[in-house]
Amino acid sequence: MTGFRTDLAKLAAGAADFGDYAERAERIFGDLGGALDSFGACWGDDAVGRSFASSHVRPAAEALTGIGDLGQALGGVGDRFAETARTYREVDEGNGTALGAI
Repeated sequence: MTGFRTDLAKLAAGAADFGDYAERAERIFGDLGGALDSFGACWGDDAVGRSFASSHVRPAAEALTGIGDLGQALGGVGDRFAETARTYREVDEGNGTALGAI
């Protein structure tokens, strides 16, 4: 025995939650992107503003893109958890059948 145990019901139930997490992340991305767009280049076009922009605009845009990608990633995690639960259940049932035939 390896000591590894799987609660398939919890795994399947948890997998279903990831759809909600993905939708929430997508809403946050949309709300945040809209808010940021509404402010525009609020740091100004003077020397200080240009210095700020050169240091912060690209990393901020990359962070926003990462948040945008999060919804799809969370949905994928949920799909993989659900598939794992199905696979474990099928293997467990198959092993039970095989042992019953002995």
